[in-house]
Amino acid sequence: MKKVLTIAILIGLSLSISSKIFAQEKEISKSEKKELKKEKKAKRKAEIKLYEEARHDEASDAIQELDFVLEASTLYSKRGHQINVSDNINFISVKDDKVVLQLAFQNYNGLNGLGGVTLSGQISKKEFRKDKHGNQYLSFNVIGAILNAEVRIMLGASDNYADADVNATTRSDRIRFRGKLIPGDKTIVYKSGFEY
Repeated sequence: MKKVLTIAILIGLSLSISSKIFAQEKEISKSEKKELKKEKKAKRKAEIKLYEEARHDEASDAIQELDFVLEASTLYSKRGHQINVSDNINFISVKDDKVVLQLAFQNYNGLNGLGGVTLSGQISKKEFRKDKHGNQYLSFNVIGAILNAEVRIMLGASDNYADADVNATTRSDRIRFRGKLIPGDKTIVYKSGFEY
């Protein structure tokens, strides 16, 4: 009986010791999990930053070489009204000295068959500059059959998002395009066949 009691006590002690060791391991693993989560988050943040820097470098080269497309996901009217639009049919395309500007609103009739208008023209009076913060500015005039406008594009210093103000010189119309500036060979926009 003494042996059975001694064995039971030893088993009880070993179970209590092993449960304490298991609890300590569990606490360590929680702190390790926390640390791993923190490291994972920092790594993901660094990857996103590298990705954005790479997209910015591509956009910077494209705007300087005049071979880009600004895929607009948002339009602003001259009174500041914001309109969310589809970026694959609303864009400003620049290739050498030719500009194509397309507006398209789904569920509307338009001259281009997409619910808007597609205008083209030649660039004149182009000017490029960079400020001390790294923002890049491209401005030019567009002369076309229907479109005569001044265009000012601003590419930010940290990513590939850009704003383009289009001011019509024949009328007092103004519109702002906001979206990603992408090299011309990497875009997936759909251009209407009806171009003016």
